[in-house]
Amino acid sequence: MIGLLLAAGTSSRLGEPKALIQLGPKTLVERSLQVLQAPFIDHVILVLGAEKDAIKNVFSHENVEMMESKEWALGQGNTLSESMRALASRQEPILVMLVDTPFVQENHIQAIVKAHLANPSQVIISSFQGQSSPPVLIPFEHQHKLYDWKGDKGFGPFWKSHPDICQWISFEEEYRDLDTAEDKKYWQENWDK
Repeated sequence: MIGLLLAAGTSSRLGEPKALIQLGPKTLVERSLQVLQAPFIDHVILVLGAEKDAIKNVFSHENVEMMESKEWALGQGNTLSESMRALASRQEPILVMLVDTPFVQENHIQAIVKAHLANPSQVIISSFQGQSSPPVLIPFEHQHKLYDWKGDKGFGPFWKSHPDICQWISFEEEYRDLDTAEDKKYWQENWDK
């Protein structure tokens, strides 16, 4: 199984690279990579685009494979589809996580993997207090449905178009990503992990 961390965007609303924001002793990218190194995830891949050199300099590359998106400037949908196509030859399930989701913990990844092992042909989607969001686990047999994803399109249209192949897992944590200066302040003031 592959853990895929998307960290290629420009962070235009925040005005600085999200991946390099400090939360406690670690940057957001370091923390996200640590969360992805859960049991049953054999390969962790970090997808970079904007700020790729700065991000590469902040963490140990040990146990992390890096992939550079050529289409990152076109939006998250392009980065996602480009990554899916690039990894198609591996024919493995892919767990997709976003770098700006500091509320995601190791226990969430473990619950998603456990649900996948019980239902290996289902796309496993996280729901945080009713807000559907990555991490999302996509079995190989469904990855081709994302090969033509474009622009800033997230996963929402995917699960709305294919509810029959999707399974949601509910978590009690609130969905609160890190997109704005207000989000950054919130997370830095409330970080205790």
